Amino acid sequence: MTSARIIAVTFLVCLGSAHAQPADDQMREPYQMVRSLQMLQDQIARGDLDAHNSQPALLKRLGENFLKADAAVWKEPRNSRAAVTFLLSGGSPQVVASLRSRNVLNIDEAIVDGAIAYVEGRTDEAKSKLANIKPRSLPAALGAEIALVQSALVAQDDLKVAIALLDEVRLMMPGTLVEEAALRREIFIVGQDDDFDKFEALAVRYFRRYRHSIYAGNFRQRFALSVARFSFVQRPDRFPRLVAVLDHLDRASQRALYLLIARTALVRGKTEMTVLAADRVFALSDDDSAERVRARLYRAAARVATSAHSAAIAELEQIDKAKLSERDVELQTAALAIGLNVRKALPEAKAKSDGSSEAKTAMRPRIDFSRSLAAVDRAQKLLDASQEQLKEKVR
Repeated sequence: MTSARIIAVTFLVCLGSAHAQPADDQMREPYQMVRSLQMLQDQIARGDLDAHNSQPALLKRLGENFLKADAAVWKEPRNSRAAVTFLLSGGSPQVVASLRSRNVLNIDEAIVDGAIAYVEGRTDEAKSKLANIKPRSLPAALGAEIALVQSALVAQDDLKVAIALLDEVRLMMPGTLVEEAALRREIFIVGQDDDFDKFEALAVRYFRRYRHSIYAGNFRQRFALSVARFSFVQRPDRFPRLVAVLDHLDRASQRALYLLIARTALVRGKTEMTVLAADRVFALSDDDSAERVRARLYRAAARVATSAHSAAIAELEQIDKAKLSERDVELQTAALAIGLNVRKALPEAKAKSDGSSEAKTAMRPRIDFSRSLAAVDRAQKLLDASQEQLKEKVR
């Protein structure tokens, strides 16, 4: 069945339509509606833009129908669980809060209250309400959603527990948008935990199964921004394994990721990582392409404070500012300032050399960064601002 037909069937079967058969005009059970919502969301995980665009209207209609449903409907546990799943899948908290206030839901109140508190941003209350809920004691659809929430609530305090919860989510709901969300979150958490082996395995799984997800573009940018911050990237011997992970992507996506990694590493002073990532862009790009110009910039900037500083300065001076973004022009300016200070310092140090141990100390040039700090600081602020903009929402 094509994705367009899936969307059409979702609306007709789940919500009813004036053009549908009489039997389809009757409002379906809430748990059936939520299943259709999940089917739509699974299409989003596969990259269906139409499904993504249809989701807000579907959520709105579900909320309206939930409020119209007779109180007797909610005596069925499946329907009450569906209300919470609806909420944690992007549904309106006002709808579920209304059902809660009417005391019609047949489900543990701690689950309902905790879910509402989480969606409304009351994290301490959500953590307290959901602390004793065992996801495995619930049906998979709701259990996975609860585990996903619990992982978010404990991630700041206990990485190991958060990882274990996300593992549970993936086991309970494989091949769904819920698993896709769990993978995205877990990849960054295991990176913070410096577990490169698991990071590698999860990233390969994500790129193999969800590379076309509607959320994959956002994920790739956050992935690149985060990779350069993990301690394992300081080990060049692991770079080939990172390459193997990214080889699962198309060439354009690889170029974009390596450029983000190179720039992030450069601004954070991880020059070896910068050079390795820039060299990958060279291997994946055409001569005179915009990507190669940026890779030249980052690679040269990473080398200005090394023994190859003269060649790096020459290359930086050859790069046409008109081909760079404003942020990259600032990096170019900062790198040139640093490189020129290095070149100036070396002759001064050499002139003081007389073969003594003190002279050996003098041979280490003292670099004045004062001319470039403003530009570097500006570049760092821009990078941090971009990361804030990329933070995901509930999903």
